[in-house]
This record gives sequence, structure tokens and C-alpha cells, in this order.
Amino acid sequence: MIQTFARRALQPQFRSLARFGQSNEEGDVSFLEQVYQYFDKAAALTNIPVDMLNYYKKTDCVIKFHLPLVRDDGTVECIPAFRAQHKTHKLPTKGGTRLSEHIHTEEVEALSLLMTFKNAVLELPYGGAKGGLKINPKKYSKREIESLMRRFTIELAKRNFIGAAIDVPGPDLGTGEREMSWMKDEYTKFAGHLDINAQGCVTGKAISQGGISGRTESTGLGVFYGCREILEDYEFCTQAGIPAGLRGKNIIIQGYGAVGYYAAKYMCAYGAKLVGVAEWDGSIYEENGIDPDELQAFKEQRKGVKGFPKASEYHEDESVIYKECDIFIPAAFEQTVNRANAPKFNCKVIAEAANGPTTLAAEEILIKKGVKFLPDILLNAGGVTVSYFEWLQNLDHIRPGRMTRRWEETSKYKLLEAIQISTGLRVDVTKNQQAAKLLEGPSAKDLVFTGLEESNGSCCPKNKRNSQQIEYIFENGCLLQCSYDNSLTCRHSWFKMIVYNKYQQNCVHINNFYLFLLPSNYNCQYNFEQPNQINNKIRIVGLNNQLPFLFLILSTLYLNFRIYLF
Repeated sequence: MIQTFARRALQPQFRSLARFGQSNEEGDVSFLEQVYQYFDKAAALTNIPVDMLNYYKKTDCVIKFHLPLVRDDGTVECIPAFRAQHKTHKLPTKGGTRLSEHIHTEEVEALSLLMTFKNAVLELPYGGAKGGLKINPKKYSKREIESLMRRFTIELAKRNFIGAAIDVPGPDLGTGEREMSWMKDEYTKFAGHLDINAQGCVTGKAISQGGISGRTESTGLGVFYGCREILEDYEFCTQAGIPAGLRGKNIIIQGYGAVGYYAAKYMCAYGAKLVGVAEWDGSIYEENGIDPDELQAFKEQRKGVKGFPKASEYHEDESVIYKECDIFIPAAFEQTVNRANAPKFNCKVIAEAANGPTTLAAEEILIKKGVKFLPDILLNAGGVTVSYFEWLQNLDHIRPGRMTRRWEETSKYKLLEAIQISTGLRVDVTKNQQAAKLLEGPSAKDLVFTGLEESNGSCCPKNKRNSQQIEYIFENGCLLQCSYDNSLTCRHSWFKMIVYNKYQQNCVHINNFYLFLLPSNYNCQYNFEQPNQINNKIRIVGLNNQLPFLFLILSTLYLNFRIYLF
């Protein structure tokens, strides 16, 4: 395997990919180009054909439309709206909906590609998607935002871009359970009489609207689980120059929203120490530690961190993030760690809680300084994992644990009774609250958190093992590239199994039903298994009227196969 990786990286077509992945001297590239660079660096470590890599990289579908909004003062404003579906090889697609004045087509393309990678790393049955509206939500009233979210939902529904089996938006920057509940309500009114699973059209809803316990803190909790799991690795921490384990580590966070707050809350409860926070109105520092709950309460009241009384230092800018610490957590926007500020950082590990917070140019600088990275597609996927649980709850029409909680509780009481009979010891549960708590069955939140911990716990070791293999060859190999590599390999395995199945009786059968016909003289050339032998006759059978798959088949056939359709 190691020799294969080495030979692969030296092939001419992959040397070009690696060159494309290097940063230029003029500065950092756009966010979309940055994601493509990471993709290409990981691609050079795989055995996937170049033509297929080019297909995997591109977005299947992007739409842009404009929403008319009547403002509170009676004026009419035209609001741009976007939705990108990166890959529809698995349906539904899944990704957040953000409200940001900086959103544009390339941004949603890049974020949808990252969502495809996240879903692959955590083995979730989704393609990647992302969308949003180009507004600053602080400048709009509640009524105006509600009007926009409802109209956005209707426009998506009219274009068949939303639904529990099609595309499932979730919360993102500037949105939360309120906005998701509005979208669910509007879609249910639009198509609920035709779709029994209409409630699953979005995730991140309020619990009363079909949401799930634990969704609000899920992304930050996933950051904690990922950091805890990876920092238990002695070799990784030795390379980073820190003792193994999360306990006792000093943490600085950039962005103290839901992700930053819950990451700090759970890390500090585990034994880490929050020493610095940067927000929009400045940054604070306290060497002896900052209580996450006290800071959150202050921030909710003052809408910022300026003036927090228990901090020894305050800076008008974000300069606190450059102070010495063990772990720096960027939990704000993309490209916040870039070529310009990379030399200023004095951390040992960067745990990426935001989407794409580190540019390739910054990564090159920081790796030379010995900084280790915990990648975003692995670390901040807690939100989509719990969204998956919520989606399943909506499809099953039953909350987690409803059929099992009482049974588990009864089983514990029977076990306690058996112990008391055999030992003669008596425990009065009615007078011992701690004992009563231990005998309770798991709540919905307990089950959600356990599932999230299992997801992170199972995927982190796999990425660490592959990271160690690749670092044996590549001096600057890192966990970040290995997470991308695992995503690519996972996606390619799916495509290869479905689209490039071994030819049996000169036919490729994809699910069944829906015969896809092209003219008999339609010719294109490539044999997946043996590129130089092109004499296979293939019959194509499509996928139950799912049009996105037809686009997949068309592009794949055109580029890769000689076909005689009959």
C-alpha cells in the first residue's frame, strides 16, 4: 500500500495535480479554489483515475434566484438566494442554509463539496449541499426574515430542491431552530398533503416542530469528542510537542457562537482551560481561565465580549488568538487562518471548528513550524451527524428511546432487586437521588450524544491510521489530507460499485427499471478496468426516474465508455 502511494504521487498526471495544490506567491486564493487545492493534494494519494477525480470535484447543480421582499417601511428589496447540490449520487443531499451578506455562488459550491466530504468521512447516507440568502440578518426585522425564509422554501419546493428524499437543509451561519421551523411549516403547507415525511424536509428545528434534543450543542460537542479522541494518541501529541490527552490544555477560541461556546463548555468540563476568546467586538484573555458559562451569559446580555469583568486583558482587535496556547480553535468564518497572519500563531494544534478556516498557504507555513491540524471535515461534522438522527426520527415518526427507555429502566430495577436478594443489602431508591438517577433509562438526548460519540469514535482512529501510513512517505503529510483522502476513496468505492460494476452478460444493471436510451451510433471510449481494451458492450439501466442520476450516467458514459446501446 505504501509503495502504491509513492508510485502514484510520481505519475505525471498527479504531479500536475500536486502542483495545482501548491499556494502561489501572490497570496491566498478564493475559498472555492482553496477547497479544490486540498482536493487535489488528497487526490494525488489515491488510485482513482484522473477523469473520475475531475468529475467528483465539480458541483452537479447550482441554482440562483431572487426573492422580492417588502420591507417594514414599504420599500421593495431584491434578495439573492442560492442552493448548490455538489453530488447527488446519494439522496437526499444535506447541507446548511446561511444568512450572510458575503454569500455567493462559489461559496455555496465550496461548502457543498465540504459537506460531501463530511458525509463520506462519517459514513452518512447523504450527498453534499449548501445554500443561503445574501443578507445581514442584523439589519432585518423578525417579520422580514420570516417572510424571506418562507418564500425561499416555496421557491426551492417549486424547483424540486427540498424534501425529505431530495434535499434537506439545516441551520448554518445566521440561522437556527426558528428559521428551520419556518421552513418546515411552509413546506408542510405546500406539500404536506402529498408527503407523509414532510416534517423531515429540514433539520435543526425546534423540538416542538419535530426537532431532536441535543441538536443545538451538537457541532461544539463533536469538536470536543474529536479533540478528545485524537489527543489521546501519544505519537500525534509527541509530534505536536504537547503531553497526550485533552486535560490541562490551554485553549483559545475565535468565534464564540453556538459552536465555540459548546466546544469550550465540554472541553473545560473535561479538564481543559479556556484562556482566550476573540469575537466581533474584540478579544479577551485570562491566564487563569475563563468560565464558559459566565462568558456566554455576559455575551448574551451585552452582545459581545467587550467589558467582561473576569478577563485580565482586552484588545480591540483579535490579537489574543496569536498568544501562546496548546490548542487554537477557529470557530468563525472560512479562511481566517491565512498567509498574512499564519506566522503570528503560537499554538501547537489547530482544531478546525469552522468550515475551511485554514488556507493552503497558511497550512504550509504552520506545518513548517510544527503545528498539527485537526481537519474541519472530521471535527465539525457533529451537526450533520445529529441532523441525521433528527431526519431518521422524522422518517420513523417516533422519538429515540420511546419504545425502549421504560424497558431498560425496568431491567435495571430487576437487576438491583436480584443483587439485594443475593447479598442481603438494601438500597432505598426513594431516598437516594443518586441511585435513582443511575437506574433511569436513557433520555432522547442521552441516545443522541451516545450516537454522536460513537460516530466520532469510529471515524477518528481510521483517519489516524491512514495519516500514519501516508506520513511515512510524505514529510508534510497530515491528518487533514488523510480525511480528504478517506472521503475520496469512500465516494469512489460507491461509484465503482454502482456505475462500474463488473460486466455480467454484457450488461450493467443500476438498481432496475427505467431504460435510458441513446442513438445507436453514440460512441465514447474508456474501459474502467483496462483503459486500452475498448470492446465491451454495455446496456444501461437507470434509477427509478431520479433525474440527477441520469446526469451522472450521461457524463460518465460520455467521458469513460464505448457503448453500443440497443
